[in-house]
This record gives sequence, structure tokens and C-alpha cells, in this order.
Amino acid sequence: MEYIYDSEEFRNTGIYKNFINMNTGSGILKIDAYTASGAYPLDGVSAKIYKDFGSDKVIFFEGVTNSSGIIDNIILPTKKLEKEINEASDIDFTTYDLEVRYDKYNLEKVYDVSIFDNIKVIQPITFPVSELMDGDNNE
Repeated sequence: MEYIYDSEEFRNTGIYKNFINMNTGSGILKIDAYTASGAYPLDGVSAKIYKDFGSDKVIFFEGVTNSSGIIDNIILPTKKLEKEINEASDIDFTTYDLEVRYDKYNLEKVYDVSIFDNIKVIQPITFPVSELMDGDNNE
């Protein structure tokens, strides 16, 4: 089943209760879509952020990049950093799937994005110029 994170339907599930109990912090994601080594921002790239929970899929965000190739200030739940960080294993985070589509050229990519408590993560989305010129699908 597919759920929208903020929906009443999802909030009434055990998946929500378990997820929110483990993810009491929040982090911020910025998506930056471009081509030509950052010289040309990509307007109109659609983004969907989701997590799979077995046969259930939860959509946390859907949006489209602006004329600067950006979607900013996407707030996502994550594991709270509650203890002092002394080693790498002390760093907690939550990983999401980020699916991006550039329909103008029929291109699609999927990224794993890790979100950390009280930190802004910038996820670059790059489509090589050759893919935009040829219109080939990303394989």
C-alpha cells in the first residue's frame, strides 16, 4: 500500500507509530539539480522522497525544482542525536530514497539520501549534457 506521510490514514498505522518513535529528530534536505558541471541549473525536475516498509511505501515529499534547479528546506524526520559523538558509530541518521525525473528528456535517477538531526544535507542531482542532448534514458 502507498501512504502519504502527513495523511490521517498513515498516522493510524503501526508503521507510523514505530517510525516516529525511532525518528524524533529532524533534518533538512536541499536538492540541487544541474548539468554542465553546475553551470546550468535544471528547472522542472520532479522529486519524490519515500521509504519502503516491506510492501508499504510512504511518500514524505513531492516537489519540482525551480528556475535555479533547487528545492530547499525539505524537513524530514530522523534519529535524534542524543549523546556525545566520540566515534563514527555514534552518528545516527535515517536514509530515504530520492527519485528524480526530468520528463523533458525522459530521464530518471534514484539516490539514497541520509538525513541527520539538525543538519542541512545538500543532494546534487546531475544529468550529463550528453544525456540531455541525446535524450537517452539513464541506465
